[in-house]
Amino acid sequence: MPRRSRFAALFVLALALLTFIAAITPAAAARRAGGTVTVFFDNKSDRDVTAASANQPDGCVIPFVPSTIPAGSSASWTVAPCDSTYGARATVNLFVQGEGNATLQVGWDLPLTGQNTFTESAPTGYVISHTGGTDPETPVRFAFDCNSKTCDGIPDAWKLNGVTLNPGDGSPAKFIDLKKMGADVNKPDVFIQLDWMADTAHSHAIAPAAIKQVVDAFKNSPYSKRQTGTGINLHIDAGPDSIMDFATNTTWGTLSQAKKLTETANLGTKVDGMYQWDAFTALKNAVGGFRSTARAPIFHYAISAHKLEVGTNSSGISAGTPGSDFIVSLGGFTNQVGTVSEQAGTLMHELGHNLGLRHSGDSDLPNHEPQYFSVMNYTYQFGLASGTTTGLVDYSRQNLSLNETTLFENTYPPTTPRYDVSHYCPGVDGTVGKFVTVPSTRTSVDWDCNGRIATESVSVDVNGDTQKTSLAGHDDWSALQLRGGSVGHQGATGGVSAPTLDNEATPEDEAMDLPVDSTPPVTTATTRPVQVHHKGGDHRDEAVVTLTATDDISGVALTEYNLDGAGWTTYTGPVTVSGQGRHELLFRSVDRAQNQEADQLLVLPIDCDPEWKQEPPAAS
Repeated sequence: MPRRSRFAALFVLALALLTFIAAITPAAAARRAGGTVTVFFDNKSDRDVTAASANQPDGCVIPFVPSTIPAGSSASWTVAPCDSTYGARATVNLFVQGEGNATLQVGWDLPLTGQNTFTESAPTGYVISHTGGTDPETPVRFAFDCNSKTCDGIPDAWKLNGVTLNPGDGSPAKFIDLKKMGADVNKPDVFIQLDWMADTAHSHAIAPAAIKQVVDAFKNSPYSKRQTGTGINLHIDAGPDSIMDFATNTTWGTLSQAKKLTETANLGTKVDGMYQWDAFTALKNAVGGFRSTARAPIFHYAISAHKLEVGTNSSGISAGTPGSDFIVSLGGFTNQVGTVSEQAGTLMHELGHNLGLRHSGDSDLPNHEPQYFSVMNYTYQFGLASGTTTGLVDYSRQNLSLNETTLFENTYPPTTPRYDVSHYCPGVDGTVGKFVTVPSTRTSVDWDCNGRIATESVSVDVNGDTQKTSLAGHDDWSALQLRGGSVGHQGATGGVSAPTLDNEATPEDEAMDLPVDSTPPVTTATTRPVQVHHKGGDHRDEAVVTLTATDDISGVALTEYNLDGAGWTTYTGPVTVSGQGRHELLFRSVDRAQNQEADQLLVLPIDCDPEWKQEPPAAS
C-alpha cells in the first residue's frame, strides 16, 4: 500500500476511534457540542438585581436565572440547546432595585454550529461587560457594576476632567468643573445647589454654621462602602460667598450657580394632604434656573423658602425617597428663619429623604423612637445632645431596637457615640405628655417616669403613639442611596414631581421635646401646728410635715422621705411625726429627667410632757 494511502487509512481509523469515545462518554460530547455554555453573573454594584422577564426562543437554562442576585454576590447557570435544533438563544431582563423601573439586560446566541455571541446593556449610572464564552469549555462572565468607583452616580471621568452637559431646555451646554469643586474618585461625593428666598425683612439663606455642621456630619460619618476609610464628601453650593471647602475657607466664587429667589409667603399648595410641586418646578425650570445649569445628573436641588402651603408650618419636604429635590421651610419657626440647630437638622433631614431614609429609617412609622438616634426622627430632628453638648446632627449609626412591653430600666441604650435618650413621659404639663431627655452620663433610663429605676422589666409607651410595640432600629449610614431622582441619571427631564404627603415636623412637634434638664427639683417642708413650747421651741405632742416640690423643666416624678432612719418612703401626703424626743426627717425629690435632689434635713423636737399642755401659748 502506498505511504499516502496508509496515512489516510490511519486518519480514518483515528477519527472513528474518537467518534466511538464520544459515543460512550456523553458528558464529554456535551462539552464539545455547540449551543452550550456556563454563564457567570457578577453583581459588583451596590444594588440587588431581580429577574424581570426573559425571551427564550431556543434552548433552555438550567437552573433558571435566580430570582435575586444580591449586591456584591455572584450567580451562575448553564445554557444548553435541550430540544432545539438551532442551539440556544435568549435575552434576560433584570430590575435594578432602588432605581425605579431601570433594567439591565444580558443575552446569548449559541448556535450548534458557528460563533457564539453575547449582548448586554445597563441603565444610566451603571456599566456591564462580558468576557469568555467563545467555546463550550470557556464560561462567559458578565460583570455588572456602578459607573464610578464609589457608586455615587458620578462617573470617575467627570470627577477627574469635568464634564460638559446639555441642560435640555434650549440653553447652551455647560461645563461643570467637578475637580475644582473638590470631587474625589476615591471617596463618594454628594452635591447640593441650595437657593434661598429673601425679602427686605429677612433672608432664608442657611447659616454657614448650619451648613458646616451638616458637611462635618457627612465627613465624619461611618459610611465605608467601596472606599478606603470612611465618610462622604458633601458639597453645598449656597451662593458665591458660601464656603466650598471648610478646611481652607475657600468660597464657591464663580463656580457657584446658587442664587437668591424672590420671597413668597407659600411655595406651593396642598390638595388632600398632598403637597403639589408645581411652584417649585416652575422656579427650577425657569430660564436661568437650576435646569439651565445642566447640573441635574450631579446635584440635588433645594430651596430654602418661607413656608409651604397656606395654613401649614411644615419644616420642609422632599420630592421622593430617594429623590433629588427638597425644600427647607422654616418660616413658622424661630424668628421665621430658624436657629442654627433647626436649620442644620432640617437640611440634613430633607437630604436624608433624598438619600432613601424615612422617619423610622426604612419606614415612616413608628416615629419618635427613643433608641433611633437620627435627625430623621422628629424627636432628634432639631438636634441630638450628648451631655452638655446640644444641637448635634447625625444619622443613626447602629441598628438598635426596643420592646415597649419589656423594658429594662437599669441599662442604657448602647450607642456610639453616646447620645442623650429622649422618651415620652405622660402628664408632664398636667394634660398631655412631653419628650424628656435623659443625659448620656446616666447608666439607666426611667422609662415609666416614676422617679425610680425598676429592678424588673416595665411595660411603657415610650414614643407616645398610645401603643406598646417592638420598636425596630435602623442603621441609616449603611443604608444611604447616593443616587436618586435625577442624580446619577443622565438625561433626566424637568418634569413636575408627583404630589408628596405633607407630614413633616412642625413647631408644635418641636415643642413636644423638652430642653435638656440638668437641674434637680427643689423641695420645701412646712410644719403644723406652728405653735411651739415657749421655752425650748419643741413641738407639742406631734408635728405634721407637708412637702412641696417644684421642677423647672421636666417636672417632679417622685418625692420621698426617711424618718428617723426607717428607710425611704414615697411621699403621698402630709407626714405626722410624734413621740417624745428629737426626730430627723430626710426628704428629697427626683424629676423625670432623673435629676435627684440632695438629701434635705428637718429636725423636729417633740415634747409630750403633760405639764406643757397647761402652759399658756407663747406670746405672738
